[in-house]
Amino acid sequence: MENQKITIDDIARQIGVSKTTVSRVLNNKPYVDAVTKKKILDLIEETGFTPQKSAINLSVGRTNIIGLLVPSLSNPYSLTVIQGVAEKIAQGNYELMLYTTGLSEVNQKRFLQKISTKNVDGLVVVLPRDSGDLEKQLGSSNLPIVLIDHRGIDTHLHSISVTNEKGGFDATEHLVGLGHERIGFITGVLDFGCSRDRLEGYKVSLALHGIAFREELISEGDFTETSGYEATRRLLNLVDRPTAIFCSNDDMAIGAMRAAQEIGLRIPNDLSLVGFDDTVRASMVYPPLTTIKQPLFKMGEMAAVLVKRLIDGETVESVNIVLNTELIVRGSCAKRQ
Repeated sequence: MENQKITIDDIARQIGVSKTTVSRVLNNKPYVDAVTKKKILDLIEETGFTPQKSAINLSVGRTNIIGLLVPSLSNPYSLTVIQGVAEKIAQGNYELMLYTTGLSEVNQKRFLQKISTKNVDGLVVVLPRDSGDLEKQLGSSNLPIVLIDHRGIDTHLHSISVTNEKGGFDATEHLVGLGHERIGFITGVLDFGCSRDRLEGYKVSLALHGIAFREELISEGDFTETSGYEATRRLLNLVDRPTAIFCSNDDMAIGAMRAAQEIGLRIPNDLSLVGFDDTVRASMVYPPLTTIKQPLFKMGEMAAVLVKRLIDGETVESVNIVLNTELIVRGSCAKRQ
């Protein structure tokens, strides 16, 4: 190959990386691993490639912005994940642009239709709704994308999640171990894979102990304190009301606590409660909330590191990192009276 015909595209293609990665090496920028950098420099020396000024300054439409899409800014779950993402993004040559769509599937679809490589270099999506259209939009996008806390049907999408089914199982096992059989469960929005996984864990635990699954003990919430409050009022109005309630996040559990206390029930003497997340609020309420801990900050950090690797052209096989949940026992549960 004659020197004058060699282009940055040729270098990128022979090494198997993006033009952006070659440009970063030419500009001595960070976030290119040592092995890849050496391969690029060796090939440049071997071919005698002399980059034009336009190649040295190549941006390939780069914005140096990473987008972060979250369903809400009003809960500790989102805020902790955001902190994890932001801390890692700040360590690199990127800025973070935050988007929120509420829990609206319509708003989420509208956002994904508008977002493109002209706006951001990569995207982290927190707790996306399960939707065939959503999966198609994400899968067909040219953007590097990482999902957080999502079990989707499109397995080639990179994701950071936790053992949600095990978390649901452990929460229910804890209550069964205290003698509870009438255990209510306030799910999250069932369009979310994590909500369905936690429900499955609840069912598995009941079945293991020969306890019948009863639909009247299941109430769907939307992860807000208000929905937990309203769902608990419905459950406590049952003729044979539950002696314990497991909630799919801490905010709903705190709403459940308020609903029970309003009608004179004592936590945990009259009603045991378990949450999910272990946000800062869980240890601040009275009594302190027993909950399932998921490493929210770490999830954010890992997602940020992964999306930067993808942006910088590293070859990353389909990644689905699953972190462990953990039962945190505090003061909101007691033996069935």
